[in-house]
Amino acid sequence: MTEGDDANRRTRADRSRIDRRTVLRTAGVGLVGTAAHSSAASAAVRTRRATIQETSESEEEGPVSGEPDEPSDDDRVRWAFDTGRDVRSSPTVVDGTAYAVSGDGVLYTIDAESGEQEWTFDTGVVRSGGDVLYPTPAVVDGTVYVGSDEASTVYAIDAASGEQRWSYEAGSKVLSSPSVVDGTVYVGCNDATVYALTADGGDEVWMYEAERPISASPTVVDGTVYVGSWDGYVYALTAAGGDEVWRYEVTSSVASSATVAEETVYVGGADTRVHAIDANAGEERWTFDTGGVVGSTPTVADGTVYVGSDDGTVYALGADSGETAWTHETDGEVRSSPTVADDTVLVGSDDGTVYALAADSGDERWAYETDDRVDSSPTVVDGTVYVGGWDGHVYALEAGLEGSSDGSRVLLGTLGHHGDLEWGTGGGADGGGGTGGSDDGVPGFGIGAGLAGVGGAASLLARRLERTAGD
Repeated sequence: MTEGDDANRRTRADRSRIDRRTVLRTAGVGLVGTAAHSSAASAAVRTRRATIQETSESEEEGPVSGEPDEPSDDDRVRWAFDTGRDVRSSPTVVDGTAYAVSGDGVLYTIDAESGEQEWTFDTGVVRSGGDVLYPTPAVVDGTVYVGSDEASTVYAIDAASGEQRWSYEAGSKVLSSPSVVDGTVYVGCNDATVYALTADGGDEVWMYEAERPISASPTVVDGTVYVGSWDGYVYALTAAGGDEVWRYEVTSSVASSATVAEETVYVGGADTRVHAIDANAGEERWTFDTGGVVGSTPTVADGTVYVGSDDGTVYALGADSGETAWTHETDGEVRSSPTVADDTVLVGSDDGTVYALAADSGDERWAYETDDRVDSSPTVVDGTVYVGGWDGHVYALEAGLEGSSDGSRVLLGTLGHHGDLEWGTGGGADGGGGTGGSDDGVPGFGIGAGLAGVGGAASLLARRLERTAGD
């Protein structure tokens, strides 16, 4: 990219820039809710965390190990890596390494077996607190792609060494997690823009401007990009040029990212509903009212849509009909996005708990309490659950099951994934386009099942914006 090209890009971005003060003022962001929630943590949970800290190999950062044969609810931790700041990013686990971003502005890489730190990448920007959002890394073909909300930058980092390969400065905060498909990085931004960048060099391919910020991550299926915006629309854009195919009106901020399965787009909104939209025509198929803002990104497995809501409930809905299969109530808002592994649904809640639920009934198999909210979306690899917490830790928990995440969210590489997804396979098992196959034999998904998204935490500002300003 020449200096002239860079100047032109910055000029275009500046025209639609929404600065941090404006967004925070409009959204009514503050620290009061966070402090109140933290102060309400149970004595038992605080005692458990104190035990972890006392036995840690380092007071500043490092692992806590332990591999019980049959873990109880109190000793399920294999290790807990302390970053020192809240971890709302969702872990990605590739080639034995877990990748996650913390509120200290650092991308951490952690040995998935031992919990020991490998390398770090510092964006140089410490999060200022409050309701800021932490995009989740995507690891594709030996490169880590991640955005920075405070630095307004998309980074490409060598997965082996932690050295920066390129960076791209967007017009404002990069709130969404990148999706990497066929050699192109797609990412949403607070300047109301979807950016398409070359994966190998970070050069701009195209930009599409909506009316309000985009915290959802783009979903790319069969040459179409699906993404929601705070302006109340879900957009379908051509992946090649960013041309609008259709737009679907939700009537309120679109808080979650989209899932595509069986030619249907599933997405949550601040209107408290899960929407099922015809992927080709952009027409409504069904909606389901949860009673709370839906910031959790749905995941689809075996004909069932699993999603959380701010009403504190995890829902299992029929993918064809939207009818309720089961519900499971928690004691906090469910902003975490579920994953499915070995017939078990794993999801976090703002009550500070990671839940393992039977996929067919919603019965609780186990629950593990952290010391604060869990907005991070879990990833399961070889029977271990990797998830972040507002208490500053990345956790590796004994899942009590075999296998790895096999729901659409994780298989397609957003909000945490396992296996190194390839770029341009151009089609999955059924010939449809998607994010491609993986090095562990997981096929890519075409229109039959696709997902890309950002965690429930990334919808927090959208929800506050909705409540404060309305649509």
